[in-house]
Amino acid sequence: MKNIVLLDSAKPMFKGNLHLHTTWSDGAQPAAEVVEAFKAKGYHFLSISDHDRYARTGEFDSENFVTLPGMERGGLNPVEDKNPGYHFGVLDDPTVEPERERFGHLQAFEVPIPWEGDHSPQALIDEMRAHGNLVVFNHPEWHLTRFEDMVNYDGFFAIEIYNHATEWSTTSSYGAAYWDHALQNGKRVYGIAADDSHIHDDSWAVPEYGGGWIQVQAESLTHAGIVRGLKEGRFYSSTGPEVYDLRVEDGELKVRCSPCKFIMFKAFPQRGPFKGNFESGKPLTEASMAIEPDMTYIRVECVDFEGKVAWTNPVFVADLLS
Repeated sequence: MKNIVLLDSAKPMFKGNLHLHTTWSDGAQPAAEVVEAFKAKGYHFLSISDHDRYARTGEFDSENFVTLPGMERGGLNPVEDKNPGYHFGVLDDPTVEPERERFGHLQAFEVPIPWEGDHSPQALIDEMRAHGNLVVFNHPEWHLTRFEDMVNYDGFFAIEIYNHATEWSTTSSYGAAYWDHALQNGKRVYGIAADDSHIHDDSWAVPEYGGGWIQVQAESLTHAGIVRGLKEGRFYSSTGPEVYDLRVEDGELKVRCSPCKFIMFKAFPQRGPFKGNFESGKPLTEASMAIEPDMTYIRVECVDFEGKVAWTNPVFVADLLS
């Protein structure tokens, strides 16, 4: 079995959010104010993902901060005039040569999208990719998305597994069950936590900004560098805990993290171990599990004493054996 390093504590990580809104759609603040709000919280990158309007915001980029062009494409509803329907995060991928012309700044798109049958979401995913974009399946729990959609549709590189806006507004924020369903059926997709923020008000007891994010280990803090890290799965998602190191070594998956109440290994088809210092109550900062050759994937969840979670991306066991 190969030894591999998935997240290396010796290398920098960059904090970012791929889902937020401004006055270009239904957000309350203009893009410049949103960028400054996230920078003040220590973020290194953002994608301004307004509804059905593509944003290219390089004017906000600097040596220590970068924006990734993108949007949220939605309005695709199986039942006319009924929500929720399908929404996809769309993120410019500069590492590929697109089949069609890339989208321009503030390019607007048709809403609602005509529903022409169950193939309509796939057609939308394919169109976004043809124009040189990565696609994220946004907030499936909020949509009450059918679990089979995670298997029947192809081409999205990630699933939104935590959406902060739907957590404080409708408690329908977690998508990890959809993620596991996709993984158990052979999909190679990653998990993303995001804010989906619309309003910035520091006086709120539950702030909408800064509730869910990703940490990407990238070769550089650039558009291309961040996207390469995303495509390679070299990131983790979090609502609080930090993951310092994740590696396969001597047949074990090993994780190091900030102090947590427990660490769960989610494996398939065998269920992974659940580890914590339950008698003493002392924080746990590392754990490991033996990898069995007949497992298909393993991922890790680190949960702190406030119930906040960090999710690693899956390790695909077949890659360790090839």
